[in-house]
Amino acid sequence: METPVPDATRPRIRLRRSPLWLLAGILAVCLGGLASAFVYLSLTASDPVLRVNRTIHRGEVIQGADLSVVSVGTGVDVRTVGDERAAEVIGRAAVTDVPGGSLLVEGSWGESGVPVGSARVGLRLSVGRFPTTDLRPGTQVLVVALPAQGEAEAELPGSIPASLVGEPAVQTDGSTLLALSVPAGSAELVARLAAADRVALVQTGNGR
Repeated sequence: METPVPDATRPRIRLRRSPLWLLAGILAVCLGGLASAFVYLSLTASDPVLRVNRTIHRGEVIQGADLSVVSVGTGVDVRTVGDERAAEVIGRAAVTDVPGGSLLVEGSWGESGVPVGSARVGLRLSVGRFPTTDLRPGTQVLVVALPAQGEAEAELPGSIPASLVGEPAVQTDGSTLLALSVPAGSAELVARLAAADRVALVQTGNGR
């Protein structure tokens, strides 16, 4: 059997690797990895934001215990409030009703000023001096003066319209603390009656 003789006239083909193509391939792999990492981090990253622990009604002052910190994804399309702004929120008043369990959003709080022409008065009332129905902030009531010992009924001042500010707070002795918004001209009278324990509340029909 004859051994084939190489054709000396046929040129040899030498494979050459282009450094530019090799570099482009490495760069493409790196960019693909970075893009995948960016997408993964975008989907899994989270920010600490403020959550409302209980329903805060309009006009109530936001307390530290009303807020907690939770983590939400950065892709959530909600105007959340970062936990670093808690000091900015605490002590301000809610300008809208904020449901408990929801995330605090921008624009839901503001200054806790008292409207012109009105005043706020605190009361401590015992059981039987106010309705046991659901008294919420904004509920309209009448402040009724009770007679002192030996005082004639005709000497009592008339009822004073008021509205509840904030949630009632039940005390360990069974009494309840309430804050009322009353006409400024009647604030001193209501305060004096409250100090003498001569106040009862009547809920009117236009409460919220």
